[in-house]
Amino acid sequence: MAADLAVRSAAEGQIRGRVAAALPAGATIAGPTTAEIDSFPFLGRLLTSGEVSRIRVAAADVTVEGLTFAKVGVDLRRVTFDRDRLLSGRKVVLSTLTRGTATAEVTQEQLSERLGLDVTLLTGKAQVQVAGQTVTAAASVTDNTLRLSVTGLSVPALRIPKLPLVPCVADVVILPGRIRLTCSVDEVPAALVGRPLAEINP
Repeated sequence: MAADLAVRSAAEGQIRGRVAAALPAGATIAGPTTAEIDSFPFLGRLLTSGEVSRIRVAAADVTVEGLTFAKVGVDLRRVTFDRDRLLSGRKVVLSTLTRGTATAEVTQEQLSERLGLDVTLLTGKAQVQVAGQTVTAAASVTDNTLRLSVTGLSVPALRIPKLPLVPCVADVVILPGRIRLTCSVDEVPAALVGRPLAEINP
């Protein structure tokens, strides 16, 4: 039991550290970074199937290129480990996944500041004040650029910088007070692969 918890804790700690290390120059994380591996027993499942059911990673208050994200995270399902390195070298190395979702959230205050407009985000709806009037805007993302579109009015666009856990942005969900940018991922984020997350003592 103790060894199982120790190896899993070491792997989670390595994941947290790699999120910060993968940030581009000048980027910062002001909030906590969390990593959770859903698997019990951890070592038993690694050695028999080489797979865990879920890995969740998140960081709060991440600022990249002047844009602060309230949350950046990835949810990976049915993650497998490198069997050769696991069995021959006793090293825990992430390999593949069945499916995953990456998300990044931006508050309405941050959007207002960056766009130079008063933005209000409600469930499924964005409102902006343009030319002295409050109008409903449609939200979309293309080429990693967020656009709030208003018929007949020009609204600035906001480029979404590259994030270590979010390789792409495909969909927009408007929630009260914040906007969630998401995409599906079919590979383990590059920030989390390569070096072993932990080693299993013989």
